[in-house]
Amino acid sequence: MKRIFMLGAVILLQACSEPTEVTKEVAPVVVQLTSARLTNLVNDYEFPATVSAVKSVDLKFEVSGRLIFESLVEGSEVKKGQILAKIDPKPFQRKVQESRIRHEDAQRNLKRIKDVFEKNVASQRDYDEAKSQFSITKIALTNAKQDLSYCTIRAPFDAVIGARYIENDSLIRTGDSLANLQDRSALYFTFEVPERIMTANAGNRDVKATAHIIGQEDKIFDIRYVEHKTTPDPITQTYGVTFALDGEIAKSFYPGSRAIVNIKQNNSHSQALIIPLSALVGNNDSGFSVWRFNQVQNSLTKVKVKVSQLKGEYAMISVGLSPDDKVVSAAVGQMREGLIVREYKATY
Repeated sequence: MKRIFMLGAVILLQACSEPTEVTKEVAPVVVQLTSARLTNLVNDYEFPATVSAVKSVDLKFEVSGRLIFESLVEGSEVKKGQILAKIDPKPFQRKVQESRIRHEDAQRNLKRIKDVFEKNVASQRDYDEAKSQFSITKIALTNAKQDLSYCTIRAPFDAVIGARYIENDSLIRTGDSLANLQDRSALYFTFEVPERIMTANAGNRDVKATAHIIGQEDKIFDIRYVEHKTTPDPITQTYGVTFALDGEIAKSFYPGSRAIVNIKQNNSHSQALIIPLSALVGNNDSGFSVWRFNQVQNSLTKVKVKVSQLKGEYAMISVGLSPDDKVVSAAVGQMREGLIVREYKATY
């Protein structure tokens, strides 16, 4: 009996000496979460553009001669009808005088022949030749007067002298360019639009267009549609499009400047679900996933998503998420299925 008691005591001591297993609770991992949110889906395009004057012409004389006057100060404004240049008119004045004398002689001769023709003294041939000579000298006088008028060039419209190519006392030949004249009552912004964008927006004029000169991003101006080409460039497959900036502000810029044109659609009311680009796991070939936060279990689940478009720092999601779903948006490569997490809260 004593022996049995001792054996039981030994067994009891051994049982009490074995270590007891203790379950240790794992602390949740702090992660950065971002809610998927709906945003208005507005097509927003930016194009590099070239600025040009609404009209640009080269001034040219239609007759030859020596330049005796020019008022072509580069960068200066001129008014319509203002005299800009003259060539020596004396040779053309003499031509007018000579043509007038010949025409007056022809007129007197025609009157004389007509009088004797009506008395049956002059022949029909003499009368016809006198009429022809009268007409020829009249045309010559008209041409001489026209050439004389070509000795003076006036501004065809309100403009700015863009460049001067000649100097006073130069010998000018017919067709020589004197200066470049720019109509800056408006400025044109011309840019190239890819075929896919042109096709997708065919016939759409309900857009808001703005532009700024490169280097002056803080000065943004509304511009209006002018025209577009319907035949694409055979090499780039792009279409030329032109918008305009009107008013006095147009005179603040120079043709040839580089600009950025921004175009947004006014009639677009569709929405898209967006998440930060940093929340995506995967690539185009294998597909994309995100780590979605389970707010009941405080755990993560990896879900497949379909990305419809990448725009800036955001991805537009068409399938896989609902509005207000929270996804991990930082260190996504360190996440795993079922991981217990806690949302990071910034303290200020």
